[in-house]
Amino acid sequence: MSKADMLGDSPTFDAVAQPMSSRAASFARFSGQDPEPVVGRPETLRMPVEGLAHNPFNPRIELRSIDELADSVASRGIIQPLTVVTRLAFLNAHPGQAELGRAAFVVVDGNRRLAAARLAGLDDVPVHVNDALAENADVLLETALTAAVQHESLDPLDEAKALERLVEVHGSQRAVARSLGKSSPWVTQRIALLKLTPELQAAVEDRSLPVEIARNVGQLPAQQQQEAVKEALEKRAQTKERKRIQSPKGANAVSTPPPEEAHAVGTPAPATPLEDPAPVPLPAQPPAPSTTSTTTGQIQAPWDDGNKVADLVFAKMSAAEREVLLERLLAAHGND
Repeated sequence: MSKADMLGDSPTFDAVAQPMSSRAASFARFSGQDPEPVVGRPETLRMPVEGLAHNPFNPRIELRSIDELADSVASRGIIQPLTVVTRLAFLNAHPGQAELGRAAFVVVDGNRRLAAARLAGLDDVPVHVNDALAENADVLLETALTAAVQHESLDPLDEAKALERLVEVHGSQRAVARSLGKSSPWVTQRIALLKLTPELQAAVEDRSLPVEIARNVGQLPAQQQQEAVKEALEKRAQTKERKRIQSPKGANAVSTPPPEEAHAVGTPAPATPLEDPAPVPLPAQPPAPSTTSTTTGQIQAPWDDGNKVADLVFAKMSAAEREVLLERLLAAHGND
């Protein structure tokens, strides 16, 4: 027995059990969710490239890297279908649009793929037709903006403008964050780029100002932004330099102690290349025949008496060394 049968019919239960609206279901499918099947669920079709028009309200101001995408499309085809609405649905939402030409469908999501397909010379492309996404101008705009942001392929300023327009549609940044599956700070940081001074926005566009720094600086008053950028860039440079000094050979380099540290723990310091070792001075001949130093207590060789030197050396040798020395002396005497 189902839960509904056990609970019985009630207005509250019936209200909760109502199916999703066509608009909600369309957005759920569009964002990758899998709602219950509804009548009119879009199917994948193939449409001639000539029958498709770019969305005049596409939030992506400039379609970049089309050449690279065209190479991929030419070799592998279009993997992700384009999302389109019929010409009639689009004109109902935006009456009087003359930029569509004779196209029967308008692309809501996939303008870069359409441009790449044309450049690659494809005859047709896979599409999803879903007029529910063109219910009115706001819904159509929301669909295009959501697609652009979800793909995370917009330029930072284009993304900020798209999010700002989404806030106008949804009414708050929190609502936009919820619809995109992001956090509110994520939305706030990106929209902050629009509060940068024109000079700093230009620096973001030409990539001379890292977007991570720009998003934080954009939340400051305009008169503080330039100095904040300067400090952030200096700190970033210092951090990179510190990491470079600490790891000169890269992240996988093996750290070795300096020569003096190695010598301190018992490892001999490496010889300095291209330098001759300092000459070792010969011991000076002592002025007296004494074999013992009166100052240090160490035994000194009596250089003026050969027999005494021999006796001193012989006393320091082991039995095996003495045997070897005697054999060498006998051999040398026999050769005389």
